[in-house]
Amino acid sequence: MGCQREIAQQIIKQKADCILDLKGNHSGMQAELEAWWHKMERKGLSDKIFSQHSDVSYGHGRIETRTCQQLLIDKTWLDKKYQWKGLKIIIKVTSDVIEKSTGKETNETRWYISSLDLDAKQALNSVRSHWQVESMHWVLDMTFREDESRIRKAQGPLVFNAMRKIAMALFKQDDTKRASMAAKKKMAGLDDEYRSTLLESGIKMR
Repeated sequence: MGCQREIAQQIIKQKADCILDLKGNHSGMQAELEAWWHKMERKGLSDKIFSQHSDVSYGHGRIETRTCQQLLIDKTWLDKKYQWKGLKIIIKVTSDVIEKSTGKETNETRWYISSLDLDAKQALNSVRSHWQVESMHWVLDMTFREDESRIRKAQGPLVFNAMRKIAMALFKQDDTKRASMAAKKKMAGLDDEYRSTLLESGIKMR
């Protein structure tokens, strides 16, 4: 957590802003902020410090309702070690998913902190962008094993990162094969015709 606090402070120092997911090593801070949240709910939430926004999306055989709530933070209420510089709001995003084929319902709640002065709609859009970046890094690591790469010299890491992202984009937009990205990656390495199809589709995208 100390490392992330330092990173957040450096971001603020550079006159930028950040959104951080509270999980794992932030459990203590999350507990403090959840307690603050419930305290404010008991007192009554006003429009000056609180906002809420929901949206619904349909796709991949499921209906997902996302509800975002954001609350301004009074840092003086927090333990000093959690009074991060630039900390302004806490964001709570609840995702309710219904699988249309089975009717199964699942629910997930995620918490974030941010230095941005956002309303709930803006916060949800920012968090969804955060998810997309997080998802991209997960794919780069798990499918392309980027973290295990031994390429270290000169511009090599940057060049290969760009090449992996190009390959990921080609696999994502390809609809000629119904397979996972990992399977497509393997097929592209073994099948000259499939690899040519991917490259041609990339040229058409330009």
